[in-house]
Amino acid sequence: MLPGPQLMESMRAVGYSLKTAIADIVDNSITAEATTIDISFNAEAGSTYVSISDNGFGMDADGVRQAMKLAGRNSTSARAAGDLGRFGLGLKTASLSQCRVLTLISKRNGSLVGVQWNLDHLAESGEWQLLVLSEDDLLGLPHARYLDDKVSGTVVLWEEIDLSDPDQAGFTEDFTARMADAKEHLALVFHRFLEGEDGQKITIRLNLDRIAPADPFLSQNRATQLGHRERIPVEGGEITFRPYTLPFINRMSAKERSQAQLNGPLRDNQGFYIYRAKRLVIWGTWFRLVPRGELGKLARVQVDIPNTLDHLWALDIKKSAASPPPAIRRALKQVIDRIIQPSERAFRHKGVADDSGRGVMRTWLGLSSREGFYYQINREHPLVENLVDQLNAEQLLALDTALKAIESSFPVTDAYVKLSGDQPQKSPETTETALRDLAIGYWRQWSAGGGSAEDFINGFKAAEQFSRCRDTHALLTEVTGLGVTP
Repeated sequence: MLPGPQLMESMRAVGYSLKTAIADIVDNSITAEATTIDISFNAEAGSTYVSISDNGFGMDADGVRQAMKLAGRNSTSARAAGDLGRFGLGLKTASLSQCRVLTLISKRNGSLVGVQWNLDHLAESGEWQLLVLSEDDLLGLPHARYLDDKVSGTVVLWEEIDLSDPDQAGFTEDFTARMADAKEHLALVFHRFLEGEDGQKITIRLNLDRIAPADPFLSQNRATQLGHRERIPVEGGEITFRPYTLPFINRMSAKERSQAQLNGPLRDNQGFYIYRAKRLVIWGTWFRLVPRGELGKLARVQVDIPNTLDHLWALDIKKSAASPPPAIRRALKQVIDRIIQPSERAFRHKGVADDSGRGVMRTWLGLSSREGFYYQINREHPLVENLVDQLNAEQLLALDTALKAIESSFPVTDAYVKLSGDQPQKSPETTETALRDLAIGYWRQWSAGGGSAEDFINGFKAAEQFSRCRDTHALLTEVTGLGVTP
Protein backbone atom coordinates (compact mmCIF):
# COMPACT_ATOMS: atom_id res chain seq x y z
CA MET A 1 0.00 0.00 0.00
CA LEU A 2 1.30 3.43 -0.92
CA PRO A 3 1.79 5.91 1.94
CA GLY A 4 -0.53 8.89 1.98
CA PRO A 5 0.67 12.27 0.71
CA GLN A 6 0.83 13.50 4.31
CA LEU A 7 4.23 11.78 4.29
CA MET A 8 5.49 14.95 2.65
CA GLU A 9 4.62 16.95 5.77
CA SER A 10 6.49 14.47 7.97
CA MET A 11 9.59 14.69 5.77
CA ARG A 12 9.88 18.39 6.51
CA ALA A 13 11.36 17.63 9.93
CA VAL A 14 14.53 15.91 8.69
CA GLY A 15 16.59 18.70 10.21
CA TYR A 16 17.79 20.90 7.37
CA SER A 17 18.70 24.50 7.99
CA LEU A 18 18.30 27.04 5.20
CA LYS A 19 22.02 26.94 4.39
CA THR A 20 22.31 23.13 4.35
CA ALA A 21 19.16 22.87 2.23
CA ILE A 22 20.56 25.26 -0.38
CA ALA A 23 23.87 23.39 -0.37
CA ASP A 24 22.02 20.14 -1.12
CA ILE A 25 20.44 21.70 -4.22
CA VAL A 26 23.84 23.04 -5.31
CA ASP A 27 25.10 19.43 -5.10
CA ASN A 28 22.62 18.51 -7.84
CA SER A 29 23.80 21.40 -10.01
CA ILE A 30 27.44 20.29 -9.70
CA THR A 31 26.46 16.70 -10.49
CA ALA A 32 24.72 18.06 -13.61
CA GLU A 33 28.11 19.55 -14.64
CA ALA A 34 26.99 23.15 -14.27
CA THR A 35 29.70 25.79 -14.48
CA THR A 36 27.51 28.65 -13.24
CA ILE A 37 25.02 28.45 -10.38
CA ASP A 38 22.82 31.43 -9.59
CA ILE A 39 21.02 31.67 -6.26
CA SER A 40 18.43 34.43 -6.00
CA PHE A 41 16.06 35.38 -3.22
CA ASN A 42 13.44 37.90 -2.26
CA ALA A 43 13.09 38.53 1.48
CA GLU A 44 9.92 40.64 1.42
CA ALA A 45 7.17 39.19 3.59
CA GLY A 46 4.34 37.75 1.50
CA SER A 47 6.45 37.28 -1.63
CA THR A 48 9.48 35.48 -0.26
CA TYR A 49 11.18 32.99 -2.57
CA VAL A 50 14.52 31.32 -3.25
CA SER A 51 15.63 30.04 -6.63
CA ILE A 52 18.70 27.95 -7.44
CA SER A 53 19.42 27.98 -11.16
CA ASP A 54 22.21 26.43 -13.22
CA ASN A 55 23.47 25.85 -16.75
CA GLY A 56 23.94 22.10 -16.29
CA PHE A 57 22.83 19.40 -18.72
CA GLY A 58 19.17 19.71 -17.69
CA MET A 59 16.42 17.08 -17.86
CA ASP A 60 13.67 16.03 -20.17
CA ALA A 61 10.08 15.36 -19.03
CA ASP A 62 10.87 11.84 -17.80
CA GLY A 63 13.96 13.06 -16.00
CA VAL A 64 12.05 15.81 -14.22
CA ARG A 65 9.38 13.41 -13.01
CA GLN A 66 12.05 10.97 -11.84
CA ALA A 67 13.84 13.77 -9.98
CA MET A 68 10.64 14.65 -8.11
CA LYS A 69 10.00 11.05 -7.01
CA LEU A 70 10.88 10.15 -3.45
CA ALA A 71 14.05 8.04 -3.43
CA GLY A 72 14.22 8.26 -7.19
CA ARG A 73 17.59 6.48 -7.08
CA ASN A 74 18.86 3.59 -4.99
CA SER A 75 21.47 4.76 -2.47
CA THR A 76 23.57 1.66 -3.22
CA SER A 77 23.58 2.17 -6.99
CA ALA A 78 26.89 2.82 -8.71
CA ARG A 79 27.57 6.52 -9.25
CA ALA A 80 29.97 8.61 -11.27
CA ALA A 81 33.00 9.79 -9.27
CA GLY A 82 31.71 13.37 -9.20
CA ASP A 83 28.11 12.53 -8.27
CA LEU A 84 27.33 14.39 -5.03
CA GLY A 85 23.94 12.75 -4.46
CA ARG A 86 23.23 9.54 -2.61
CA PHE A 87 19.71 8.75 -1.42
CA GLY A 88 17.64 10.35 -4.17
CA LEU A 89 15.86 12.43 -1.51
CA GLY A 90 17.88 15.64 -1.38
CA LEU A 91 15.89 17.76 -3.84
CA LYS A 92 12.57 16.98 -2.14
CA THR A 93 13.56 16.84 1.54
CA ALA A 94 15.87 19.85 1.37
CA SER A 95 13.37 21.98 -0.55
CA LEU A 96 10.21 21.06 1.33
CA SER A 97 11.94 21.54 4.67
CA GLN A 98 11.99 25.24 3.76
CA CYS A 99 8.91 25.84 1.61
CA ARG A 100 5.41 24.57 0.87
CA VAL A 101 5.62 24.92 -2.91
CA LEU A 102 8.52 23.33 -4.81
CA THR A 103 8.78 23.92 -8.56
CA LEU A 104 11.30 22.21 -10.80
CA ILE A 105 11.89 23.69 -14.27
CA SER A 106 14.40 22.17 -16.65
CA LYS A 107 15.51 22.55 -20.25
CA ARG A 108 17.16 19.97 -22.44
CA ASN A 109 17.43 19.75 -26.23
CA GLY A 110 15.46 23.00 -26.45
CA SER A 111 12.46 21.56 -24.63
CA LEU A 112 11.26 23.25 -21.43
CA VAL A 113 9.29 21.34 -18.81
CA GLY A 114 8.10 22.25 -15.31
CA VAL A 115 6.47 20.32 -12.47
CA GLN A 116 5.46 21.24 -8.95
CA TRP A 117 4.83 19.75 -5.53
CA ASN A 118 2.32 21.86 -3.57
CA LEU A 119 1.82 20.66 0.01
CA ASP A 120 -1.51 22.45 0.42
CA HIS A 121 -2.81 20.86 -2.77
CA LEU A 122 -1.72 17.41 -1.54
CA ALA A 123 -3.51 17.95 1.77
CA GLU A 124 -6.73 19.09 0.05
CA SER A 125 -6.79 16.37 -2.60
CA GLY A 126 -5.53 13.56 -0.40
CA GLU A 127 -3.75 12.16 -3.46
CA TRP A 128 -0.23 12.12 -4.85
CA GLN A 129 -0.60 14.70 -7.58
CA LEU A 130 2.55 16.13 -9.13
CA LEU A 131 1.35 19.23 -10.95
CA VAL A 132 2.56 19.56 -14.55
CA LEU A 133 2.88 23.25 -15.47
CA SER A 134 2.00 24.74 -18.82
CA GLU A 135 4.23 27.23 -20.60
CA ASP A 136 1.93 30.05 -19.44
CA ASP A 137 2.23 28.80 -15.85
CA LEU A 138 6.01 28.84 -16.13
CA LEU A 139 6.19 32.38 -17.50
CA GLY A 140 4.50 33.72 -14.36
CA LEU A 141 7.11 32.25 -12.01
CA PRO A 142 10.18 34.09 -10.67
CA HIS A 143 13.34 33.34 -12.65
CA ALA A 144 11.61 31.00 -15.11
CA ARG A 145 13.16 33.12 -17.91
CA TYR A 146 16.64 32.25 -16.62
CA LEU A 147 16.81 29.41 -19.13
CA ASP A 148 15.78 31.49 -22.17
CA ASP A 149 19.36 32.02 -23.36
CA LYS A 150 20.67 28.67 -22.10
CA VAL A 151 21.14 25.56 -24.20
CA SER A 152 20.25 23.53 -21.12
CA GLY A 153 19.85 24.01 -17.40
CA THR A 154 17.58 23.75 -14.39
CA VAL A 155 15.74 26.08 -12.01
CA VAL A 156 14.65 24.97 -8.53
CA LEU A 157 12.14 27.42 -7.08
CA TRP A 158 10.97 27.58 -3.46
CA GLU A 159 7.82 29.56 -2.69
CA GLU A 160 5.68 30.00 0.39
CA ILE A 161 8.74 29.77 2.58
CA ASP A 162 7.60 29.28 6.16
CA LEU A 163 10.79 29.28 8.21
CA SER A 164 9.07 31.79 10.45
CA ASP A 165 5.90 33.86 10.46
CA PRO A 166 6.06 36.37 7.57
CA ASP A 167 3.88 38.73 9.59
CA GLN A 168 6.26 38.95 12.53
CA ALA A 169 8.41 42.04 13.00
CA GLY A 170 11.89 41.73 11.54
CA PHE A 171 11.05 38.86 9.15
CA THR A 172 12.83 40.48 6.20
CA GLU A 173 15.95 41.26 8.22
CA ASP A 174 16.02 37.76 9.69
CA PHE A 175 15.66 36.06 6.32
CA THR A 176 18.32 38.28 4.76
CA ALA A 177 20.69 37.40 7.61
CA ARG A 178 20.03 33.70 7.05
CA MET A 179 20.87 34.05 3.38
CA ALA A 180 24.10 35.85 4.30
CA ASP A 181 24.91 32.88 6.55
CA ALA A 182 24.14 30.57 3.65
CA LYS A 183 26.60 32.49 1.48
CA GLU A 184 29.39 31.87 4.00
CA HIS A 185 28.40 28.21 4.21
CA LEU A 186 28.58 27.76 0.43
CA ALA A 187 31.95 29.54 0.30
CA LEU A 188 33.32 26.94 2.71
CA VAL A 189 31.56 23.74 1.63
CA PHE A 190 32.30 24.22 -2.08
CA HIS A 191 35.61 26.08 -1.79
CA ARG A 192 37.53 23.51 -3.84
CA PHE A 193 35.07 23.88 -6.73
CA LEU A 194 35.19 27.68 -6.45
CA GLU A 195 39.00 27.52 -6.50
CA GLY A 196 38.95 25.42 -9.67
CA GLU A 197 40.78 22.40 -8.29
CA ASP A 198 41.60 19.81 -10.99
CA GLY A 199 40.27 22.20 -13.62
CA GLN A 200 36.67 21.93 -12.37
CA LYS A 201 35.99 25.61 -11.73
CA ILE A 202 32.47 26.62 -10.80
CA THR A 203 30.97 30.07 -10.28
CA ILE A 204 28.29 30.46 -7.60
CA ARG A 205 26.50 33.78 -7.24
CA LEU A 206 24.03 35.03 -4.67
CA ASN A 207 21.79 37.74 -6.12
CA LEU A 208 24.49 38.17 -8.79
CA ASP A 209 27.21 38.67 -6.14
CA ARG A 210 29.99 36.18 -6.82
CA ILE A 211 30.89 33.95 -3.85
CA ALA A 212 34.62 33.74 -3.12
CA PRO A 213 36.09 30.47 -1.81
CA ALA A 214 36.77 30.19 1.93
CA ASP A 215 39.76 27.87 2.31
CA PRO A 216 39.79 26.52 5.90
CA PHE A 217 43.48 25.60 5.61
CA LEU A 218 44.68 29.11 4.63
CA SER A 219 46.87 27.34 2.08
CA GLN A 220 47.81 30.65 0.40
CA ASN A 221 49.40 31.95 3.61
CA ARG A 222 53.12 31.32 3.31
CA ALA A 223 53.32 30.47 7.01
CA THR A 224 50.88 27.56 6.70
CA GLN A 225 52.70 24.23 7.07
CA LEU A 226 51.66 21.56 4.59
CA GLY A 227 52.18 17.89 5.47
CA HIS A 228 52.60 14.91 3.17
CA ARG A 229 49.58 13.31 1.56
CA GLU A 230 49.00 9.76 2.77
CA ARG A 231 46.70 7.05 1.49
CA ILE A 232 44.67 4.36 3.25
CA PRO A 233 43.32 1.50 1.08
CA VAL A 234 39.91 0.17 2.13
CA GLU A 235 37.50 -2.24 0.40
CA GLY A 236 38.88 -1.61 -3.05
CA GLY A 237 38.76 2.15 -2.57
CA GLU A 238 41.23 4.67 -1.21
CA ILE A 239 41.00 7.39 1.41
CA THR A 240 43.63 10.12 1.36
CA PHE A 241 44.49 12.57 4.10
CA ARG A 242 46.81 15.55 4.28
CA PRO A 243 47.63 17.52 7.45
CA TYR A 244 47.91 21.31 7.61
CA THR A 245 49.22 23.48 10.43
CA LEU A 246 47.75 26.98 10.36
CA PRO A 247 49.98 30.00 11.01
CA PHE A 248 50.07 31.38 14.54
CA ILE A 249 47.23 33.87 15.02
CA ASN A 250 49.62 36.85 14.77
CA ARG A 251 50.57 35.81 11.26
CA MET A 252 47.00 35.78 9.98
CA SER A 253 45.30 38.79 8.45
CA ALA A 254 41.95 39.88 9.88
CA LYS A 255 40.23 38.23 6.90
CA GLU A 256 42.15 35.00 7.44
CA ARG A 257 41.30 34.93 11.15
CA SER A 258 37.63 35.25 10.31
CA GLN A 259 37.96 32.56 7.65
CA ALA A 260 39.72 30.17 10.05
CA GLN A 261 37.17 30.64 12.86
CA LEU A 262 34.40 28.58 11.29
CA ASN A 263 32.57 27.43 14.40
CA GLY A 264 33.95 30.02 16.81
CA PRO A 265 37.47 29.88 18.31
CA LEU A 266 40.28 28.04 16.53
CA ARG A 267 40.24 25.44 19.30
CA ASP A 268 36.76 24.34 18.19
CA ASN A 269 37.80 24.01 14.55
CA GLN A 270 40.82 21.73 14.84
CA GLY A 271 40.59 18.19 13.54
CA PHE A 272 39.54 16.33 10.42
CA TYR A 273 37.84 17.98 7.43
CA ILE A 274 35.98 15.28 5.54
CA TYR A 275 35.45 15.79 1.81
CA ARG A 276 33.25 13.58 -0.32
CA ALA A 277 34.11 14.04 -3.99
CA LYS A 278 35.73 17.41 -3.06
CA ARG A 279 32.57 18.59 -1.26
CA LEU A 280 33.11 19.37 2.44
CA VAL A 281 30.81 17.18 4.51
CA ILE A 282 31.90 17.56 8.13
CA TRP A 283 34.68 19.49 9.80
CA GLY A 284 36.33 20.37 13.08
CA THR A 285 36.31 16.98 14.82
CA TRP A 286 38.84 14.37 15.92
CA PHE A 287 36.06 11.75 16.05
CA ARG A 288 36.90 11.34 19.75
CA LEU A 289 40.25 9.80 18.87
CA VAL A 290 41.93 12.52 20.94
CA PRO A 291 40.51 15.40 22.98
CA ARG A 292 40.63 18.92 21.66
CA GLY A 293 43.54 20.77 23.23
CA GLU A 294 44.76 24.34 23.20
CA LEU A 295 48.14 23.33 21.74
CA GLY A 296 46.52 21.43 18.87
CA LYS A 297 44.17 24.17 17.72
CA LEU A 298 46.22 24.96 14.62
CA ALA A 299 46.04 21.36 13.33
CA ARG A 300 43.61 20.50 10.50
CA VAL A 301 43.52 17.45 8.26
CA GLN A 302 41.99 17.25 4.80
CA VAL A 303 40.43 13.80 4.35
CA ASP A 304 39.11 12.78 0.92
CA ILE A 305 36.64 9.91 0.60
CA PRO A 306 35.12 8.63 -2.66
CA ASN A 307 31.35 8.29 -2.93
CA THR A 308 31.83 4.52 -3.35
CA LEU A 309 32.54 4.29 0.39
CA ASP A 310 29.42 6.15 1.58
CA HIS A 311 28.08 3.03 3.29
CA LEU A 312 31.22 2.74 5.42
CA TRP A 313 31.10 6.36 6.57
CA ALA A 314 27.43 6.28 7.61
CA LEU A 315 26.77 9.48 5.64
CA ASP A 316 23.40 10.99 6.53
CA ILE A 317 20.74 12.36 4.17
CA LYS A 318 21.79 15.97 4.71
CA LYS A 319 25.45 15.09 4.04
CA SER A 320 26.27 17.00 7.22
CA ALA A 321 27.49 14.10 9.36
CA ALA A 322 29.77 11.13 8.80
CA SER A 323 31.41 8.62 11.09
CA PRO A 324 34.57 6.76 10.03
CA PRO A 325 34.55 2.97 9.89
CA PRO A 326 36.68 1.01 12.42
CA ALA A 327 39.46 0.35 9.90
CA ILE A 328 39.86 4.06 9.18
CA ARG A 329 39.63 4.99 12.87
CA ARG A 330 42.49 2.62 13.63
CA ALA A 331 44.63 4.02 10.81
CA LEU A 332 43.98 7.63 11.83
CA LYS A 333 44.64 6.81 15.49
CA GLN A 334 48.16 5.69 14.56
CA VAL A 335 49.09 9.00 12.93
CA ILE A 336 47.05 11.51 14.89
CA ASP A 337 49.82 12.39 17.35
CA ARG A 338 52.17 13.12 14.47
CA ILE A 339 49.50 15.29 12.87
CA ILE A 340 49.09 17.44 16.00
CA GLN A 341 52.80 17.82 16.79
CA PRO A 342 53.48 20.74 14.38
CA SER A 343 50.67 22.74 16.02
CA GLU A 344 52.07 22.03 19.49
CA ARG A 345 55.55 23.10 18.37
CA ALA A 346 54.13 26.33 16.93
CA PHE A 347 52.87 27.27 20.40
CA ARG A 348 55.79 26.02 22.46
CA HIS A 349 58.37 27.78 20.29
CA LYS A 350 56.30 30.71 19.08
CA GLY A 351 58.46 33.72 18.35
CA VAL A 352 61.79 31.94 18.88
CA ALA A 353 64.16 31.57 15.98
CA ASP A 354 67.47 29.98 16.91
CA ASP A 355 69.23 28.65 13.84
CA SER A 356 72.75 28.81 15.24
CA GLY A 357 72.47 25.82 17.55
CA ARG A 358 73.12 27.88 20.68
CA GLY A 359 70.65 28.30 23.52
CA VAL A 360 68.41 31.36 23.81
CA MET A 361 68.77 33.56 26.89
CA ARG A 362 65.20 33.91 28.17
CA THR A 363 63.90 36.96 30.00
CA TRP A 364 61.21 34.90 31.74
CA LEU A 365 61.77 31.38 33.04
CA GLY A 366 58.96 28.84 33.36
CA LEU A 367 59.51 26.82 36.53
CA SER A 368 57.67 23.97 38.22
CA SER A 369 57.17 22.94 41.81
CA ARG A 370 55.11 20.32 43.62
CA GLU A 371 52.29 22.87 43.87
CA GLY A 372 52.29 23.77 40.16
CA PHE A 373 54.09 26.02 37.68
CA TYR A 374 55.12 29.67 37.88
CA TYR A 375 57.19 32.26 36.03
CA GLN A 376 60.26 34.09 37.25
CA ILE A 377 62.42 36.82 35.77
CA ASN A 378 65.77 35.34 34.80
CA ARG A 379 68.26 36.67 37.37
CA GLU A 380 71.11 35.60 35.06
CA HIS A 381 69.89 37.76 32.20
CA PRO A 382 72.76 40.15 31.31
CA LEU A 383 70.56 43.22 31.84
CA VAL A 384 69.73 42.12 35.38
CA GLU A 385 73.30 41.09 36.20
CA ASN A 386 74.66 44.39 34.88
CA LEU A 387 72.15 46.36 36.96
CA VAL A 388 72.98 44.34 40.08
CA ASP A 389 76.68 45.20 39.69
CA GLN A 390 75.84 48.91 39.84
CA LEU A 391 73.72 48.84 43.04
CA ASN A 392 74.55 48.99 46.73
CA ALA A 393 73.00 46.68 49.32
CA GLU A 394 69.96 48.88 49.96
CA GLN A 395 69.30 49.29 46.25
CA LEU A 396 69.70 45.55 45.68
CA LEU A 397 67.01 44.88 48.28
CA ALA A 398 64.70 47.36 46.53
CA LEU A 399 65.39 45.71 43.15
CA ASP A 400 64.69 42.23 44.53
CA THR A 401 61.41 43.43 46.06
CA ALA A 402 60.37 45.04 42.75
CA LEU A 403 61.16 41.90 40.73
CA LYS A 404 59.22 39.68 43.12
CA ALA A 405 56.23 42.02 42.94
CA ILE A 406 56.31 41.84 39.12
CA GLU A 407 56.63 38.04 39.20
CA SER A 408 53.78 37.56 41.67
CA SER A 409 51.40 39.50 39.43
CA PHE A 410 52.26 37.80 36.15
CA PRO A 411 48.84 37.72 34.33
CA VAL A 412 48.82 34.04 33.39
CA THR A 413 45.04 33.63 33.52
CA ASP A 414 44.38 36.79 31.53
CA ALA A 415 46.92 35.75 28.87
CA TYR A 416 45.35 32.29 28.63
CA VAL A 417 41.86 33.73 28.22
CA LYS A 418 43.01 36.07 25.47
CA LEU A 419 44.96 33.38 23.61
CA SER A 420 42.09 30.91 23.95
CA GLY A 421 39.85 33.54 22.39
CA ASP A 422 42.28 33.82 19.44
CA GLN A 423 43.16 37.42 20.22
CA PRO A 424 46.38 38.17 18.36
CA GLN A 425 49.33 38.95 20.58
CA LYS A 426 51.02 42.25 19.81
CA SER A 427 54.66 41.44 19.27
CA PRO A 428 57.46 43.98 19.62
CA GLU A 429 58.76 45.39 16.40
CA THR A 430 61.40 43.17 14.84
CA THR A 431 62.59 45.42 12.03
CA GLU A 432 66.33 45.99 11.80
CA THR A 433 65.82 49.61 12.92
CA ALA A 434 63.76 48.60 15.97
CA LEU A 435 66.30 45.95 17.03
CA ARG A 436 69.13 48.40 16.53
CA ASP A 437 67.42 50.99 18.74
CA LEU A 438 66.87 48.31 21.39
CA ALA A 439 70.52 47.31 21.27
CA ILE A 440 71.60 50.95 21.65
CA GLY A 441 69.48 51.27 24.77
CA TYR A 442 70.99 48.11 26.25
CA TRP A 443 74.52 49.28 25.42
CA ARG A 444 73.91 52.60 27.15
CA GLN A 445 72.89 50.85 30.35
CA TRP A 446 75.76 48.37 30.07
CA SER A 447 78.45 50.92 29.42
CA ALA A 448 77.11 53.15 32.22
CA GLY A 449 78.14 50.42 34.64
CA GLY A 450 81.60 50.21 33.17
CA GLY A 451 80.95 47.03 31.17
CA SER A 452 83.20 46.29 28.19
CA ALA A 453 82.06 45.97 24.58
CA GLU A 454 83.33 42.37 24.43
CA ASP A 455 81.33 41.34 27.50
CA PHE A 456 78.28 43.17 26.13
CA ILE A 457 78.43 41.27 22.82
CA ASN A 458 79.01 37.91 24.53
CA GLY A 459 76.27 38.58 27.08
CA PHE A 460 73.54 39.68 24.69
CA LYS A 461 74.15 37.66 21.52
CA ALA A 462 71.94 34.88 22.92
CA ALA A 463 69.30 37.18 24.44
CA GLU A 464 65.71 36.31 23.54
CA GLN A 465 65.02 39.85 22.39
CA PHE A 466 67.44 39.41 19.46
CA SER A 467 66.39 35.87 18.49
CA ARG A 468 64.72 37.23 15.32
CA CYS A 469 67.78 39.18 14.24
CA ARG A 470 69.52 37.88 11.13
CA ASP A 471 73.04 38.51 12.54
CA THR A 472 72.99 39.44 16.22
CA HIS A 473 76.79 39.49 16.54
CA ALA A 474 77.16 42.00 13.71
CA LEU A 475 74.39 44.20 15.16
CA LEU A 476 75.91 44.32 18.66
CA THR A 477 79.40 44.91 17.28
CA GLU A 478 78.09 47.84 15.25
CA VAL A 479 76.31 49.31 18.28
CA THR A 480 79.37 49.18 20.52
CA GLY A 481 81.42 50.89 17.84
CA LEU A 482 79.08 53.87 17.55
CA GLY A 483 80.72 55.74 20.36
CA VAL A 484 77.35 56.11 22.11
CA THR A 485 77.80 57.34 25.67
CA PRO A 486 75.29 57.14 28.51
